[in-house]
Parts: sequence; C-alpha cells; structure tokens
Amino acid sequence: MGNQLKHFTLEDGHDRIIEAVAEDGGVIVEKFIADSLVEKIRTQLAEYEKAFSPGISESYLKTMFAGTQTKRFTGLVAKAPAFAEVIDHHFLHEWIGGVFQNDYWINTGQAMVVGPGSDDQFLHRDSGNWPIIYKMGADAPEVMLSVMLAISDFTAENGATRVVPGSHKWADWFAGAAPESVMQAVMPAGSALLYSGKTLHGAGANRTSDNWRLGIHLSFVLGQLTPEEALPLTIPWEIAKDLPERVKAMLGYYSIKTFDGDWPILWLKDYRELRDQLTPAPSEHFISAGSHNRLRQPLR
Repeated sequence: MGNQLKHFTLEDGHDRIIEAVAEDGGVIVEKFIADSLVEKIRTQLAEYEKAFSPGISESYLKTMFAGTQTKRFTGLVAKAPAFAEVIDHHFLHEWIGGVFQNDYWINTGQAMVVGPGSDDQFLHRDSGNWPIIYKMGADAPEVMLSVMLAISDFTAENGATRVVPGSHKWADWFAGAAPESVMQAVMPAGSALLYSGKTLHGAGANRTSDNWRLGIHLSFVLGQLTPEEALPLTIPWEIAKDLPERVKAMLGYYSIKTFDGDWPILWLKDYRELRDQLTPAPSEHFISAGSHNRLRQPLR
C-alpha cells in the first residue's frame, strides 16, 4: 500500500481543499463533522444496522461488487434523522455548486458497513454508472462528486477505502492501477474522504476478527442524470416535508433547472414545478444552483 492521501481540516479553507481534490482526485478532511453528530448518527443507525444482513444476491457481478460481508442500505434520513445535517453541510454545497454550476441532487446516501473477512473491493470509478461518461474518460465533464464519511475509525486493518490519486486524469480509463499507486484513506471517525466520480477507488479488505467498519457514502450528481437511489421512495414526503429546504431539493422534491436558472425543465409534474404541487407545500421558496447561481440560497 502506498503513502497516505493529503489531509486537511476545514480551517485550511475552501480554496485550498478544493484545489487539492481537483489535482489529486481525492483528499481527506479531518473533523468534517462534529463528534456529537457522529455519535447521533451511529446511535440512530445502530438498531437497523445490527438487524441488516450482509451481502446481496442479484447477479454475480453485483454480489462481488457489493461484498458478501458488507452491509449496504439507504434511506438514511428516515433511519437517522441527524444525517440531514450532513446533507445540508455548507462546505459540501460550496464545493459541489462551484464545480457543477448547475442543478444537482443526491445520487445516494448509503451506509457501507464492511465486515470482518471482507476482501478488497475491485477498483472502480463511480461515473461508470453512466457509461457514456466512462467512454469519454478524462475529457468527460464532472458529473458526480462524493464523500465517504467515517462514522467509525477507518484503519488499514478494517478496510479503509483505497484510492488511486491522479487516476481521474488518466488517458486510458481501462488501465489497471499499479499496487504502489494505491493509497488508503486511513482517518478517524468524523473525517471525510472527498473525491471525484472519475477517481479509481474501492473498499479495502477487512482483516480484523470483530471490527465492522461503518462509513457513509454520500454522492451528488448533476440534475440531468438519474441518481442511483430512488430518494422520494426511500425518504417519502411525510418525512422530507419537515427537513430544511436545501435538503428537500437534494432529495428530489424540487424540479431541475438546466439552461435557464428560473425555468424548471426536468422532473416535472403536469409540466410545472414539482415543489409547488406537494401537499403540504414547502413553506419557503428556494433558488436553485443553476447557471445563474453558484449556491442554493433561500429567497429573502
């Protein structure tokens, strides 16, 4: 295993951190969320996590990708209401809104609990969810930005995420990674690995006998693309209606604007803005992160 990824804290500033993500394809930000929030999320997920079975039985490829000793589940705000604070994290929207310059929403918020005996997950690029992007390689636009949030400590022994810095810039996206180019995101609970959807990465092998490594993958995708998680089903409106406006938008309860910052054109109902037809309707309006606005901000 190679050297460690670059480490920052939020005090290092937005510009320095985002420049490093753009250059390396992935960096670690320690103390990304407070210890108190880590504990809330861990406690709120504990019962569901304990009852959830590892592995998945659909296709051979998906079984190997998901991990036979890994628990994966979504709908996290419904299971851990404190997770809404992560979705609404201001730094995330500074980063993502600045890169995309267009509407975006959550791709998935997914608990990934890597159990003892897990093998290395094969290295992959999350942009592969949309094959046309994969075929474009390094020249493709940035369509997905991700966070792997450590809810327990990530160690070399319990399966800390493996990352190949610089792989987002490779000319040949089908080339394999040399072992010495693979680094591991060793980080304490509360830290976050920020990375591009173009970057090669994968869960590490858990070589412990009893340590289940709990991480949450939270990723955001351009609003023009179909997300991985069917969020309005996993977080129904009766739960989402009481969340902050930006979180509602991230969960798919706003229509998507593209070429005109004032005109929703995707994810409509009766060719009209979705949010205005919900019952009960949101109490505030919200400006999207379209081409005219770097960040989503509430109207005043």
